[in-house]
Amino acid sequence: MIALPMNIVLDPLLPSWALIAAAVIGAAFVILSLIRNWKSGIARLVAVAALLALLAGPMTREEETAPLNDIALILADESASQSLDDRDAVAADAVEKLQTRLEALGGVDVETVRYGGEEETRSVDALRQTVADTPHQRLGAVFIVTDGQTADAEDAKQSLNIDAPVHLLTTGDPRESDRKITLLSAPRYGIVRQSVRVSFRVDDLGAEGEPLTDANPPIVTLRIGGEEILSEAVPVGAEAGFDAPLDRPGQTIIELEVAKRSGELTTRNNIAVLPITAVRDRLRVLLISGEPHPGERVWRNLLKSDPAVDLVHFTILRPIDKNDGTPVDELALIPFPQDELFIDKLDEFDLLIFDRYAYRGVLSSFHFDNIARFVDGGGAVLIAAGPEYNSPLSLSTRRNLSFILPALPAGAAIEEAFRPEISDLGQRHPVTADLPDADIWGRWLRLMPVTKLRGRTLMQGPDGEPLLILDRIGEGRIGLLLSDHVWLWARGFDGGGPHAELLRRIAHWLMKEPELEEEALDLSAQDGDLIVERRTIEDAAPPVTLAFPDGGEQEVTLSETAPGHFTARIADAPRGLYRATSGDLFAIGVIGVEAAPEFQNVVSTSAQLAPLAEETGGGVFRIRRDDGADLPELRRLRRGTTPRAGENWAGILERGAARVQNVKDAPLAPALFWLVILALSLLAAWAIEGGRLPRRPKQG
Repeated sequence: MIALPMNIVLDPLLPSWALIAAAVIGAAFVILSLIRNWKSGIARLVAVAALLALLAGPMTREEETAPLNDIALILADESASQSLDDRDAVAADAVEKLQTRLEALGGVDVETVRYGGEEETRSVDALRQTVADTPHQRLGAVFIVTDGQTADAEDAKQSLNIDAPVHLLTTGDPRESDRKITLLSAPRYGIVRQSVRVSFRVDDLGAEGEPLTDANPPIVTLRIGGEEILSEAVPVGAEAGFDAPLDRPGQTIIELEVAKRSGELTTRNNIAVLPITAVRDRLRVLLISGEPHPGERVWRNLLKSDPAVDLVHFTILRPIDKNDGTPVDELALIPFPQDELFIDKLDEFDLLIFDRYAYRGVLSSFHFDNIARFVDGGGAVLIAAGPEYNSPLSLSTRRNLSFILPALPAGAAIEEAFRPEISDLGQRHPVTADLPDADIWGRWLRLMPVTKLRGRTLMQGPDGEPLLILDRIGEGRIGLLLSDHVWLWARGFDGGGPHAELLRRIAHWLMKEPELEEEALDLSAQDGDLIVERRTIEDAAPPVTLAFPDGGEQEVTLSETAPGHFTARIADAPRGLYRATSGDLFAIGVIGVEAAPEFQNVVSTSAQLAPLAEETGGGVFRIRRDDGADLPELRRLRRGTTPRAGENWAGILERGAARVQNVKDAPLAPALFWLVILALSLLAAWAIEGGRLPRRPKQG
């Protein structure tokens, strides 16, 4: 069926291509006839037209239509910020009244769409999608009931091609206020032992986001790792900052909390949390080797293979005062810088390793005393001991150093084959827990017996003799490996063992890497649940005190899921920031977005969505009156009418859309009519060309 103007349609008897071909042939035939005899050509033109009309089948069409109601859309914001200050009750009242009044106008279908989010509001996206699903020729008006805060405010400045007024109805109280703290400069990473600059600003805002200056400078509290560092007054609206120290690797949690403002909407944006991950620029290790032995290069190869480690290695074979006539400057390729290393620059190293080192007069009592102070102040020392540990030249005989050692020699070396074993405590300690293939480790052939003074034994030899002892001294750490045969694992002797992983974990624990801490607390999100994890080397984990986003607290009991690992799950945890404490341990966790935009700005405003109303001719109305909604007057407007809204009224366009209910088609003329015209035209042409028509007599 082919539609033509004036409600005439064609119902051809032939395909379109055949009809076009017939028209071309007919036109050529008519042109030739006109050239030969214009009188008969006109008759043939009429005949061809009648034939084409017969083939085309022209018909008249009559449509029966029924008017359609206009559509008024109501978009109800049900985001999390709408729950503040009873805005949700105001919005519900507004939606109910709108529905009633729009239906009372007559000829209007009301469609209500609810949208929102826990983390952010996207009003423009909701409007765009809803309008796309609505027939444009029926859309009379859009009413958005919201607090005005939206994460896609920039999109409101772009044209959405909506040919109907968009009216904005805000639910906030004109007297509302809120205080918030905003991080302006918040680095996520830093270097250990270097401070990072953190800057912030405190704002007091009234309705429509207007700055308020009616309060005294509020108190801002700074907490690092859950411990309060300082509290002081900060001017409102001015940038402030501080230098955050990063004393250890891993995550440092910085919290800034500003005091509550009287009558403010929420305190959820009074807290800013900044997790800063501190990384070491380079791990600096000083390796001092003593008597040469087959495993000497194990430590060197392991440390040199790590691109993050700067290794300084010295081997001391003999005392510099040995009286055999050798010139002092020929005792070594380079002079040993003992004063520079152990006095001037010792604090620049992260780890000091003595590999089978015995006292040879190179280091003085003052050097050993400085090493002890280095450990007590936060440094780390590892002693890999062999037979020299029980000799008169043992490090254990250095009075200035011996007080930090976790064990003292208790006899000559045990020269027998044994298979290293992880102790019961070692099964729970991150350094030795889950070391691979523990059942098939190769044997070692020497162990130094000791009298243990303190520390934790993670590995042991025959008869439970300590093999690996780790201990904390003041702020620092010390390790004692009581065998020099770890190299047997490196050579694959008797099947070998995980020497590289073991030595790496020992070194990293000594350097305080967070993933190897034996006592740790962590919060994480999983499928909307909050997971509380506690790692400890004790037989049981104490309860964890958990602070919820709304300020409430709960004591959570943990269950052991693996040796040294205890967990608890909070199902369907409310979105927001959580804090957990267990003794001296502190952790934070977030369900949802870490800093949800929904609660960054909560004061009601029309500024963000006002461009939508301006573009479409809609109005902006603040509808809250006490605990209910006071709506503007609703008016029906003819299409093209301006303005579409006033100070206290909102318009709904009359679109005049209609639905076709029935269609009647009738032939423009019966087929016999076209056949008669065709026959008469051909007869006339025949008569004209044959001279059979009567001629007018000539005048004498």
